[in-house]
Amino acid sequence: MAPRRLPPPYHLRSKVTSLEERFKRLHVESEDKHFRKFSQSVPPRLVERYLEILEELFKHFRVAPGNLELGALTLKVATGVIILAWDKISSAFGAKENKSIEDKFVELAFLRRYPDYYENEQIDWEARASIFSVSLDQGRSILERATEPSTVAVDVVRKGYLSDYVGRDEIVTPILSTLNENASSWRPEEYHAPYTSLIGPTMIGKTRLLMELADEICVVYICLRLPNSSGEPKRSQLATEMLETPLGADLEVYYVQLITAILSVTIKFFQSASKRKDRKELLRAWYQHHNSPNTKFYSNVQSELKRLTGKNDAVRQLILAAERLGKTHILKSSPLKVLLAIDEANTLLDKPRNRTVSSENQSEEPPLFRFFRRALRNVPDSSGFFAILVDTNSCVANFSPRTEDDPSCRSIGTRAEPFKLYPPIYELRTMDRMVPADPPRSWAELFLPERLCSYGVPFFGSYLKTKMRANLSVAVDKMARFALNKLLCSFKEGPITITESRALALLGPTIGVPLHGQARLNSQLMASHAAHCGYIDANRDSQYAFYPSQPIYALAANYYLQTNEDVLISCINSLTTILSQGDVGPGDAGEIASRIILLCAMNKTAADMKTAKETSADFIGVKHISFPDPVPVIKFLETLTGISAHELPLGSIDADHKRKLLEHGMMFWNHFMHFSERPTTESMLECLHRGLALQCRSNQEAFDQVLTIYLKDQSEDELDEANVTFCGIQVKNRKYDSELKTSQGKMNPEKAKIEIKEKTNPYLSLYFTLQNTPPKKKENYKRQDNYKLPSNGPPDYRQASLVFYGLDSFHFLSPGLKEALKQLIDIRTDLVSRHGKRKQGLDYVTDFFLRSTARRLN
Repeated sequence: MAPRRLPPPYHLRSKVTSLEERFKRLHVESEDKHFRKFSQSVPPRLVERYLEILEELFKHFRVAPGNLELGALTLKVATGVIILAWDKISSAFGAKENKSIEDKFVELAFLRRYPDYYENEQIDWEARASIFSVSLDQGRSILERATEPSTVAVDVVRKGYLSDYVGRDEIVTPILSTLNENASSWRPEEYHAPYTSLIGPTMIGKTRLLMELADEICVVYICLRLPNSSGEPKRSQLATEMLETPLGADLEVYYVQLITAILSVTIKFFQSASKRKDRKELLRAWYQHHNSPNTKFYSNVQSELKRLTGKNDAVRQLILAAERLGKTHILKSSPLKVLLAIDEANTLLDKPRNRTVSSENQSEEPPLFRFFRRALRNVPDSSGFFAILVDTNSCVANFSPRTEDDPSCRSIGTRAEPFKLYPPIYELRTMDRMVPADPPRSWAELFLPERLCSYGVPFFGSYLKTKMRANLSVAVDKMARFALNKLLCSFKEGPITITESRALALLGPTIGVPLHGQARLNSQLMASHAAHCGYIDANRDSQYAFYPSQPIYALAANYYLQTNEDVLISCINSLTTILSQGDVGPGDAGEIASRIILLCAMNKTAADMKTAKETSADFIGVKHISFPDPVPVIKFLETLTGISAHELPLGSIDADHKRKLLEHGMMFWNHFMHFSERPTTESMLECLHRGLALQCRSNQEAFDQVLTIYLKDQSEDELDEANVTFCGIQVKNRKYDSELKTSQGKMNPEKAKIEIKEKTNPYLSLYFTLQNTPPKKKENYKRQDNYKLPSNGPPDYRQASLVFYGLDSFHFLSPGLKEALKQLIDIRTDLVSRHGKRKQGLDYVTDFFLRSTARRLN
């Protein structure tokens, strides 16, 4: 529930009264009583903001004492008396043509209706506009549900901070070593400033890393989270000093003084401590002390800052503090003596709220970080003081200003090397740390939610561990919805706009999409859509984001795509647009389309099985998002073709192998991952463990995708490598497919060099020829004949095979989905294809070719 607002204290009531007088000047007497109630129940700053917007809108709509009808209507919409969809409201007021007025109107109504949620950063513009069409109570319920996952997660995050840390030697030790080296190498003539950045996706464990570092070195932690954010960790008290800079101050000097004040208070703490106290014990005491609102740390820093403000030798004071640092007990024993850790550091990329003395134009004011970085440059070399900026946003990793913007970063001398940035830290090796050391031994173990959720970032495994005694299905549902919110970067219920970033965030964890060519989206995906940082090349100012195998994210994305086909179509269309801007060939586009088709078939089969199961059990109750049951091969094939598997022309497979494949073959996967080696029994069994299918390397023989099949005997529960086999898929996306006739003889484990422990196991080979049509119908034609793959070479009695001619062979796909996939497989990025059939464009392009080529094209 949202917190209950208390009436303002007595000393604020005079301000409230003046705001009420200001409202009266708008001459809307019918609303006076309601406004008075509103103004007395929320903080004055929100009332003031409400009046500012209202006055702007009245001015825009030319509301005057003689023309109050539109003003009264505006207030009825704002207060929720009038309930209409936002599209209708914006049309009625003519706001669609003016984005600024549209934004102001939404802000006004949301602030008036739901002041408790006004400053909640989880609720985006779309969510705020969407609740215009529901009652106030319904809107509040929607907002409560939308923000609940974050509230639920807070408890788990806090427990995670206190739990045993797994993988310390692989995670903390190398990063600490890097920070020590950085602190030792700081030279103002070589580097921009003594700072680096820690970049990582949401919930990867960045804050917990700082807590672990605090066991080894002195860490001063400042979180710059927004004041009313429900996230963890909470905003630090010193965030006010970091962000709300003094009016008219020289901000470089101000930040020098703030750093000095923090250092001075830190040094005094350690100087006053007993020298007999254990180092780790003292460091932990410091971390708790400076993060607690119940100590004098914050007030001491404020007092010291006030004292320093009266002096005119700020840099000299910083140098003196740094000298004391090297002489302080406990701190002097390591190269890195004090680490200033700024969490949610992207807030520093905002512009100052107050102008500096030197600023003539607020719009030209550099971001706060520019001044903070300049201040850091004044830290003496070899002092042992270093800063780290922590965020999901890689923008904080590359904040190298242009010299014309910041003269302080010019190199000295005509032959001087340019200043360097310390490389960002992103190799935070917390993935899969919650996975049990021993793999699952039994069939039943494979599908345990707590096991599947242990893969990926630590948060989800920790969450489910804390909820094991509660209703497990409810816990998985909450966690999946929370994961979906993270992918979409939206806590809005109902339809949302599918942007390019959201499309990639839904397709990335499921089918895997190439992100390395999408530089403009990489940063956004890492910052806001749970993508991981694979590599940052500081020299080339480039980064590579990707989505690793995480079953919980795949579950969330699949659920959303399966239940909202229009979203899936939008995602495919967005992907087509993105890929057409790069250098993606028809082959790559075809493989991506094939993964979408396979995943749609898997999702539909699992959903149909779940529905049938609930129907037979007369299920009544709330339907939760849950991991799917394993899918029989026979049902998967029936979904793909729309024909009974026993009627399909499965090629040369003999009766015994066919029975074994169709009656015992089981599949369990909900996402793809790129695999750079040839598949083996071991790797395919591991795929089964985490519900994964393989996207093969580019030069993989015979197959483009490999799906694990487990030959499950009903009487056996123990997992056995001898029961592992596979379904291999080869994809061709060309109109003249010369390999079709010979493919059957090549699509086997021997030609693919896939090592199978039990070589007599049956396997399944599927050939997708996406641009071809079936052969002409012969006499006594049956629909299943369209799926018969031409035989080639000696028969293989283990091999079941099928061919799929074009998108129309997948009857389970809707027309809208087929059309979106058609646009995807028709991507052509060469110069000629980009001009389509437009003669003028084609004639223009041929001017650049050899004459022989031009004649052939003409």
